[in-house]
Amino acid sequence: MDKGLSYKKVRKHKSLVESIVEDLQSKIIKGQLKPGQRMVEAELCGKMGISRSPLREAFRLLESQGFLAHEPRKGMHVSVVSMEELENIYVIRANLESLATNLAVNNGDSHILEELKKLHREMILAAEEGDLGAYHRLNLKFHEVLTAASRNRRLTELIETFVKQTNRYRVVVFSTPGKLQASIQNHENLIRSFEKGDAKEAERVRKEAILNNIAVLREHFRQEESED
Repeated sequence: MDKGLSYKKVRKHKSLVESIVEDLQSKIIKGQLKPGQRMVEAELCGKMGISRSPLREAFRLLESQGFLAHEPRKGMHVSVVSMEELENIYVIRANLESLATNLAVNNGDSHILEELKKLHREMILAAEEGDLGAYHRLNLKFHEVLTAASRNRRLTELIETFVKQTNRYRVVVFSTPGKLQASIQNHENLIRSFEKGDAKEAERVRKEAILNNIAVLREHFRQEESED
């Protein structure tokens, strides 16, 4: 019962579903929920003291973020991906997102630049408070805004597909010492390039930022394998 109450006494600005999502994200990232492990609704509802409705909504969000996967007749489980597959996804993402960044800067929309600056300020505050969940959500929004500014719908749709497959690993990256600060610096560099109208520089910054995360993820996979 006490566990259930802890979920219901969430902060005013945070919904029950968001709290469930953050809790399950954390357990997946820390390895408390293993790749391939089934998510049994009745068991989770009992442990959390919640009903099925918010849990199912949390499942849908986690599936869209790439943390969970659903299979017919098997139900929901923690998604499984190999390092080789993940590296291929990151390489594709790096090239697609850097192209979108180039197009966005060339379009030179001042309203987009102001929105990016606003999100950047909010991310700095989240980092100072040590709120990785908030930072992760703001970071996704930052790059969604930047990608949409490319004004290329097909490119945006492609990027969304690959972003969903790597969302869970972005939080792993942010949890790595020094990476949160590096992310903030990358955003500052992107904004500066946008202000100067330097599309090539912005493209380079975005591509390098994504590709640099591959080494972090290799180490994460290595540690997971050594613990098995």
